[in-house]
Amino acid sequence: MKVQFKIHSEPITKARPRMNTRTGKAYTPAKTKMFENFVALSYGNRHYFNDEYIRIKLKFKFKVPKSYSKKKYKEAIEGKIRPTKADIDNYIKAVLDGLNGKAFKDDRNIVGILAEKEFAEEACIEVSIESI
Repeated sequence: MKVQFKIHSEPITKARPRMNTRTGKAYTPAKTKMFENFVALSYGNRHYFNDEYIRIKLKFKFKVPKSYSKKKYKEAIEGKIRPTKADIDNYIKAVLDGLNGKAFKDDRNIVGILAEKEFAEEACIEVSIESI
């Protein structure tokens, strides 16, 4: 089984847990939690990968900065310049945590990941999940 879908959002990194100073308990920052919920909504009611081994492909597409010259913009769209804004593993973690329990039972069943960052005219995240 293979499922492909698109998350229509600027990629967001997984933020580190914060500590509530009054209660002493850790919590996920609101921006991260909202993004994870949006990822789950974007997945919808597609196939649920129960105890299957799965492989995931993620393509993080970032909008080209407005400050880029026409030449640099063209190079970015052609893939000659890639985004280096943040570590790719933090983007991956945010998406996987949003899909955990919604698309698959647990992310420990993921046995392969291929992820890329690139510039595009519109920001989004393309996701492909397949059982192997």
